Amino acid sequence: MAKVDSLDLGHPIIEQLNDIYWLPFDALPVHHYDLGGWHLSFTGKLVKHIYGGNHYAPYTTPINQEDSYPRFYGGRPLWGNKSPYIWFELHSINVGCSVDVGSDDAWIVGTACFEIRVIQIREPSKSGVFDLSDHNQLKQFIFNKHKDNLGHFLDSGFNYAFSAWSIEEIKEYKFKGRNWYEIIDGNRSLNWCFNLYTHISDKHLLHIAYTPSQFWPPFHIPSKKALHISKSPLWDFMDNLELSKMEEGSQVVTGTIERETTSSWGEDTEDLSGW
Repeated sequence: MAKVDSLDLGHPIIEQLNDIYWLPFDALPVHHYDLGGWHLSFTGKLVKHIYGGNHYAPYTTPINQEDSYPRFYGGRPLWGNKSPYIWFELHSINVGCSVDVGSDDAWIVGTACFEIRVIQIREPSKSGVFDLSDHNQLKQFIFNKHKDNLGHFLDSGFNYAFSAWSIEEIKEYKFKGRNWYEIIDGNRSLNWCFNLYTHISDKHLLHIAYTPSQFWPPFHIPSKKALHISKSPLWDFMDNLELSKMEEGSQVVTGTIERETTSSWGEDTEDLSGW
């Protein structure tokens, strides 16, 4: 349990903490996706949209079929015929993070948001990438993608946007035998975003975008310790994420396992919901 005796409100809270508390991901609902030959599962409470339509992909969404990738959202095009890559979003996850102060007080540190996307390369000649399973080409694609996004924001007047300045800034991690690549971007007046990528095929990527919101004040450059603490929910989420190749002919039960209970008859039951 994250706990401190007191806090100095004149300094960023995250800089005064050694850890934070959030509801562990292994205790929350599990969401199972059939991506057409790939099984993806992750845990967490899904974001509920109060306004507007739901734009998240169904639990069964073949990544090799281009019509699985929505072309419009809110009346605006997401991509066109000349777009070098396209994407779709799976359900996003939010968790609240807190710390206990003293004997009977709890303070909200911020909210950790997870966005999960599948990206498909459409025109290798434009992206300069022909095989995402190649270590160097994958990193080059990630860097180019974020560099292009940064240029778009700066051209639009968002002067506080930032991203990696060189491909060497991309960090490499290994989770459950799979290589992941991290690049950081965001807006210094708002939030930082930690982007993790792993390749699914020679033209498909899985992208996890993690944004710790309100963890530190605008324009504050967090210390290494604060960055480490702020990413604790990310590592917990990744520990409970599964991505595996499905054997030919095999099937996965898609949807959300809301809960597991034991009835008075001693039978385990689970509530599955899908689209």
